[in-house]
Amino acid sequence: IPEEEKNLASNDRLIHVYHFTQNGQQNQVQQVQNFGDPFFLVIHEGETLAGVKVRIQKKLRVPDEELSKWKFAFFSLGRPEYLEDSDIITRRFQRRDVYGAWEQYLGLEHPDNTFLKRPYASRQQQNRHAFEKPVKIYN
Repeated sequence: IPEEEKNLASNDRLIHVYHFTQNGQQNQVQQVQNFGDPFFLVIHEGETLAGVKVRIQKKLRVPDEELSKWKFAFFSLGRPEYLEDSDIITRRFQRRDVYGAWEQYLGLEHPDNTFLKRPYASRQQQNRHAFEKPVKIYN
């Protein structure tokens, strides 16, 4: 457990952070799909999204170019509310009686590149059935 998470100040919050994408076409309901490994993040009283982004970038080791393409959203009951760099994050996470990880969390919207990061051999193993040749049986 990181020291920051062990020593929370009275106004600090420990929040869930999830990676997500949205599926759906225009004029259709957007469906949120979480992926990757969720994690906890401490947010401090009065901290803006810009400050939180810096800490998330450091924690996840994301290059500047990639992070600039990400969107950040506050989720409550499964609905995203997109945030600006000047938004104060703690104002969104005011309630202390939240039950369940899905009710409120910070979402990081970006493409799911986990498949691209797997070694070639594991991709081949995962898709081996798609590339197998048919078996011929001779009587």
